[in-house]
Amino acid sequence: MDIGPCTPRDSVDFVEQFVFKHGTERWPEGIAVLYIFAIPALSRDTALAAMVHGGQAAVKDLPITPVRDEWLHVTIDQVTGAVGRNITQSERDELADALRAELASAEPLTLTAGSMLSYASGIICDLSPDDGLTNLHNRVRSVIRAVCHPEACQYEWGVQHMALGYAHGKADSDEVQRRLRRVRPSHAPLHIDELHLVDVTADHQNCQIIWEPLARIPLKTA
Repeated sequence: MDIGPCTPRDSVDFVEQFVFKHGTERWPEGIAVLYIFAIPALSRDTALAAMVHGGQAAVKDLPITPVRDEWLHVTIDQVTGAVGRNITQSERDELADALRAELASAEPLTLTAGSMLSYASGIICDLSPDDGLTNLHNRVRSVIRAVCHPEACQYEWGVQHMALGYAHGKADSDEVQRRLRRVRPSHAPLHIDELHLVDVTADHQNCQIIWEPLARIPLKTA
């Protein structure tokens, strides 16, 4: 079938500057928010480390700030809004204990990380399959509802990912994706056998999400 000549695009899609948010709100400087993260162990998952570093190197000359190794994370849930900002130390301790009790029976996960994708405001790594992460999220959210308040559960859960870089300017999204596609390995295993309760702030100046660790939450052991 003759589809005719290729027509140049009228406009180019761009990666645009990332805006840090908690829940649905813009994240003010200096405000700490409680999160539950899975934190990749790059020293163990060496193929994952190679893929992440390869993807970041591929766009190093573009206005995309790579996520430093120590700040790589997969978001499981967030304690949002005024509840999250005002939770007391005793409530934090209660939350950590309740999470440990709930997740002691949760099976560890082995995910496939990749492909790496040019996203609206940076680069991300897709994660699959979805069911294990969704189950962890649902169990964590049930604990947050019970210990904190239903209003603390405003994080918008969707298809999960791991952020690899945040845009601080504009770049051609197609060019970013072409570069990422050439990186090998393009997929790698990501093992999750524990979660972490952390106190997170947005470092706007350096375009990073950073945190203070509060509690380690092991998943089921053999």
